[in-house]
Amino acid sequence: MDAFYYLSHSSDQDTYTAIKSEITNLRCISNIEEVKMLDVDYDKNPPFVFVDIRNHEGPISAMLDPDCFAYYVIIDSNHESAQDCLRIAREVNIRDYINAPFTAFDIQDTIDRFYHCLALRKAADKNNLVIKEKGALIYIETHSIKLLEGFGSYTRIHTDAKIYIVSKTIKKILEMLPNQFIRTHRSFAVHQKQLRSLMGNTVLLHNGEQVRVSKSGRQVILDHFNKAS
Repeated sequence: MDAFYYLSHSSDQDTYTAIKSEITNLRCISNIEEVKMLDVDYDKNPPFVFVDIRNHEGPISAMLDPDCFAYYVIIDSNHESAQDCLRIAREVNIRDYINAPFTAFDIQDTIDRFYHCLALRKAADKNNLVIKEKGALIYIETHSIKLLEGFGSYTRIHTDAKIYIVSKTIKKILEMLPNQFIRTHRSFAVHQKQLRSLMGNTVLLHNGEQVRVSKSGRQVILDHFNKAS
């Protein structure tokens, strides 16, 4: 079951009650930490959080957390904070905005957009690696990835345009990618189309880079070249 939450500093429960009449599994929370600690797949099915800012004093970002990659829907009135929401939308992942007073149709419309967003993500999974960078979702086309370089619990993702650093192990990244990458070493994996030649314990890529190869990785590469020949 998808998780829906309502966050507000207001003592007025009318809005929460109105939304709950449309979303039976809606849960009222006092701060974003309650969502941040959930063991969920934020990339594929993030928690949906209504954030009622109408009686909030101070910056909107104080109610949110850029490291909690939920699907935030801001509740406002008279569009008072629309510009601020637009300004920080990318930073804190504000995905939708609903202006009070609203109807049951308006609530359903935001939910429909949420599920449409999930559907687009699933459709993109086959051809894209989705990572988080500075609070935003980044879609990296699989074919543009040349090399994965693991160091501890982090991985450097080498692409044609940029090197991304993500807080996932190389093993976890490989589980998210199609079966087009060859693990040449416990710390390296190479897209099979990037392989040019094998010399001793080093594999040469088409762009001239050299990547270390382990004993088991060398055999995997030899098997790949034999199949291709």
